[in-house]
Amino acid sequence: MQNIIHPNLEKSINNWFETQFNSLTLPFYNSIDLRNSGYKIAPIDANLFPAGFNNLSEMSKATTAELMRSYFEGKQHKRVLIIPENYTRNKMYIENVFAIEVILQQAGFETRIGLFHNEAYNLIEPYETIVKENSLLKTTSGFMPDVIILNRDMTSHIPDMLENVKQEIIPSPLYGWHSRQKFKYFKIYKKLVSEFCSEFKIDPWLISAFTEGCDEVDFNDDSPLETVATKVDQVLSLVQKKYEEYGIKTQPYVFIKASNGTYGMGIITATSGEEILTLNKKKRHKMKKIKEGIEVNSVIIQEGVPTIDIFECSPAEPLIYYIGNTPTCYLYRCNSRKDIYSSLNSTNCKFYDVSQVVENKTLSLWGTVSKLAVLALAVEMRSFHI
Repeated sequence: MQNIIHPNLEKSINNWFETQFNSLTLPFYNSIDLRNSGYKIAPIDANLFPAGFNNLSEMSKATTAELMRSYFEGKQHKRVLIIPENYTRNKMYIENVFAIEVILQQAGFETRIGLFHNEAYNLIEPYETIVKENSLLKTTSGFMPDVIILNRDMTSHIPDMLENVKQEIIPSPLYGWHSRQKFKYFKIYKKLVSEFCSEFKIDPWLISAFTEGCDEVDFNDDSPLETVATKVDQVLSLVQKKYEEYGIKTQPYVFIKASNGTYGMGIITATSGEEILTLNKKKRHKMKKIKEGIEVNSVIIQEGVPTIDIFECSPAEPLIYYIGNTPTCYLYRCNSRKDIYSSLNSTNCKFYDVSQVVENKTLSLWGTVSKLAVLALAVEMRSFHI
């Protein structure tokens, strides 16, 4: 697998990345989901508001703190307000929020966590209530932040309280899933991979997954899904040709995902277009709505990449965390209740920090492919300001 990108290219690849990132604003933090089949490795999701910082080892948290300090270097920020998701009391998510607070404190920032006054019903110790005065956000305890860090992906909309705020807000509320579309992101990634692979003489398929978009979708029980079915067959045909080229003997399949989906919601698999035309009520119901009750009307059809990775006797997939364009942690997401073909992102998954466990040449491969995915995020971010 490591032969996809030869180690001798490392210096040239680093120079290529440096040139590409030179004119772009780097995302504050992000995480990239990869799938490694042994014959290829590809990003399958990219998150601008990552959770899961509670899964980082103490060493990785220290690295993250150092990188966060560097990210804000020269900005004179001393006080930070974290605004998390308000919809959940999920224990693991809340531990993630507290972990971000601790990491920022280790980085030298005075840090608070807050929810808006109209969300006060969902306050959790030690969350504070946020109010807005003269276009400035502060907490009712009097804490006035220099910078606001969002850890909520705003699936439905930008909260009114975040409009016309004088303090710096990162990531920008513009990047929430209310406006992001997975297909747009993977279209950007495809273009960058084409340029990268042309430069370094690599087959782009080896580090990407075929992805098509489909708008105006309706998963109501009596609604036809011919367009989705047609695109499923188109992607499967492309994958089959590559399987024949490389002598791969497994059956092609695809994931159908909500184009603005998150938290592993709104995902099903298929091995033919016919399966989409005959979806049962359970699968249709699964695809009708995602987080915050948002109806699914746009999907991507993405080549399924079976995972070859096994950790703790469970199917696993790499998850790489970044601050800016520097990897800060390498995790495995594992799920003992899923097989190697399934999405592992469900309530039964577990996470392990393997930054000090996986061999360096594997981490190097993960790093190169995931950095391409981060570059695509930076290009996508720029598009919201043009």
